Amino acid sequence: MGTRAIRRQSNGRYRVNYYYWDVSGHRQRGRMRFTTRAEAEAFYSQRLIEYKQGNVVGFKEPTHLTAAQFFTSYYLPYVEKNKRSWCVERYTLKIFLAKFGPQKLSDVSAFDLERWKLELQTRVDPATIVRYLSAIRSFFKFAHVGMKDQNGQKVGGGYINHNPAAAVPYPKIRQATRPPTILTPDEIAALRPDGTRGADIALFALYSGMRRGEILRLRHSDIDRTANVIYIPQTKNDTPRTLPLHPILAEIIDRQPRTAASDYVFGWKGKAARQCKSSFRCLKKRLGITRRLRFHDLRHTFGSYLAMNGVDIDERMALMGHKSYAAARIYTHYYTEKLRDSLDRLTKAFDAARSKSKGHEKGTISRIAKSSAA
Repeated sequence: MGTRAIRRQSNGRYRVNYYYWDVSGHRQRGRMRFTTRAEAEAFYSQRLIEYKQGNVVGFKEPTHLTAAQFFTSYYLPYVEKNKRSWCVERYTLKIFLAKFGPQKLSDVSAFDLERWKLELQTRVDPATIVRYLSAIRSFFKFAHVGMKDQNGQKVGGGYINHNPAAAVPYPKIRQATRPPTILTPDEIAALRPDGTRGADIALFALYSGMRRGEILRLRHSDIDRTANVIYIPQTKNDTPRTLPLHPILAEIIDRQPRTAASDYVFGWKGKAARQCKSSFRCLKKRLGITRRLRFHDLRHTFGSYLAMNGVDIDERMALMGHKSYAAARIYTHYYTEKLRDSLDRLTKAFDAARSKSKGHEKGTISRIAKSSAA
């Protein structure tokens, strides 16, 4: 397998290249990434033993497992418990399973998905195809490497040798995107606790920068009062992170009613809340905000104010859970009044430069007038 099977990448993670035998007896090449070197070495040593022994890697179930059977028995129970968008994924994947359901899960190839994508382009718009492919990628990712549940435990993985949907590119969407809305200091000052659920969730998002799903899935067991940190086991990029427990966040948590039947901070009827659209809509109405404002704009406001107050980009990445500098720059904006102040400073600098050169301008004009008169 070579001496450079384990390599450290620029982002600090470790990439493992390895070989394995598929069910047809052919040698295949796989690649996995890990956070620590110890995990990478343990995974590589196990793959090396299986490769030398000639074991088949990548199948937990018999080869006759179909895509429809895997969806019903494994994937659907996972998304119903761990994803807010499980209704959308169930509807989307049923359209996919109408064509590929009877087919073996391991036999679905990137060529089949690419051909199906070309068929869809004659019936639906590109945005819908992107939504379909996104759900299909999650489906095959769960079958290939697995995902993490609400407790941060890995679920699934090992049912197929590769993710065929990862090689299918998304169609280009030529659609103008509106920039996010950044709250002004006056609007932030007006956002105060008023005894409602919507205000507390909005304040929690504004002072923590957490995503909506991370806030609604937050448990009391994830909060360490001794170390004053918040542990987030399940994130968008499957990388757990910790946040400092600010006193304002602690006050919001203490204000929430707690029952023995539920461990969720913002639970609803003993379970994690799915949405908070109605409470956030009512909050905007009480604050008198009539412009377009999404709940995710609170996260953009959090990142933008960190940048405007001189917080380093590496610290912003650690607080917001970004893996790349490009993702961190997406959350760097400036509200209109801030930009107007910058333009005012620029105008004053131009005016100062003109005032210093007035004598030179007058002398130049007088010389030109005397030469023209002569």
